[in-house]
Amino acid sequence: MSARRPDLAELDFANFARQFDRCLRQDKVIAFSRWRDIVEAVPPGLQDFFWRVVEAHLSPAAETRLRGLRDWRDFHGEVLDTRFRRPSAERPQFRTPKQAFDSYSAIFWRFGSTDARFDQRFGRLVLLALRKESSTIANRGKGSYDDLVVVMRRTGRFRELTSFPICTEPGAQYSQRASGGDARYKGVKFSKADGVDINKDGIKDAGRLTEGTYQYFEKKGGFLGDRAFQVKSTQVAERDTDGDGRFTQDDPSRIDPSGAGTSMYIHRGGADNVLEPNTWSAGCQTIPKNRYPTFLKAVGTPGAFYYVLVNAAS
Repeated sequence: MSARRPDLAELDFANFARQFDRCLRQDKVIAFSRWRDIVEAVPPGLQDFFWRVVEAHLSPAAETRLRGLRDWRDFHGEVLDTRFRRPSAERPQFRTPKQAFDSYSAIFWRFGSTDARFDQRFGRLVLLALRKESSTIANRGKGSYDDLVVVMRRTGRFRELTSFPICTEPGAQYSQRASGGDARYKGVKFSKADGVDINKDGIKDAGRLTEGTYQYFEKKGGFLGDRAFQVKSTQVAERDTDGDGRFTQDDPSRIDPSGAGTSMYIHRGGADNVLEPNTWSAGCQTIPKNRYPTFLKAVGTPGAFYYVLVNAAS
């Protein structure tokens, strides 16, 4: 390992993580200052992503060794913090495409199911969505493209990663409460009532997908005049039962294990290059229609793919 201060543009996050793990497992004498110099070369905006890659590659044996090294406690603390910290949905300035690929792959690995990890390991198409908490009432109930979806696949050493804005929460325009009588929904133009009355109060409750892993397939016949994707297993939804526009633990009986069925598709929404975008989401995962052809090209025509949805740091 070179003693010179590393150039971030040359820093391979995954290669660093593998070398770090190997040295710890083999109990080699490690010059702490050299590893520290590499870590300190990573700017604050990328530190979280960097440590996620390290954590994803750290074997149990290496972590045990790291825990026992007195001078390295800060490093072990970073690993633990990363493991229990929510990832960011912000779009950082990675210096190389591989840094981005390794970072989002690490998040997918941490939050994905065993089957999803298997597909990821063998380079198959996978999608990762990072959700920012936002109100259904925002933007006059039209929804927000403030979430991020990353499309990834790998063939040998060739890696493909494309990211898009996405909406993963419903807009209040589809809430029964917006049809009149609820002052909180003033300014929302009601479209239609969608949802399920999960708490039996006579009002359909807006819903969103719970975070987790979903396997999507091409939807026969598409949706809204274009290709779309649908699951084959019942989806679990969260419901905004108190009508405040957010999905929180304050919502009584908010978990709906079956009411959504398989209805929360991935499909195109309204364009995001207009003054007031409309996401067209009543709970589906929607990508702006002006970006949708590029999204479909990135996805290709797989038989199926895993979609991992993660609630990002607020």
